[in-house]
Amino acid sequence: MSLSKPQSFDLGNYPKDQTRTVTFPKPGIVFVNCHLHPNMTAAIVVTPNHWSTKPDANGQFQLPDVPPGKYKITAWHRAAGFFHETVTVNEGRASNVTFTIPLPADGPIQTTARR
Repeated sequence: MSLSKPQSFDLGNYPKDQTRTVTFPKPGIVFVNCHLHPNMTAAIVVTPNHWSTKPDANGQFQLPDVPPGKYKITAWHRAAGFFHETVTVNEGRASNVTFTIPLPADGPIQTTARR
């Protein structure tokens, strides 16, 4: 079940080996919860284009094959929220962007992207 703004749904209860499908027409973060198991949750990130990734263990990530241009890039962290930066991608050169994501319990996390 999800009451998230980009897509709300309730798949109900159904027998083992049966599946249900949900389509996500709008970008955003969709939080999913289970009626029967409160410890079962998920966050689905629906992007407005095909460029998305997760950082590695060192906080580094790459978005390959991005054409030259100026872009708004967004990072999302479940506990810290959204962070936005602007990056200019030039032909044949790496473009870097750095997000510093503060986490109250563990201190800040820094993540850097290379194209």
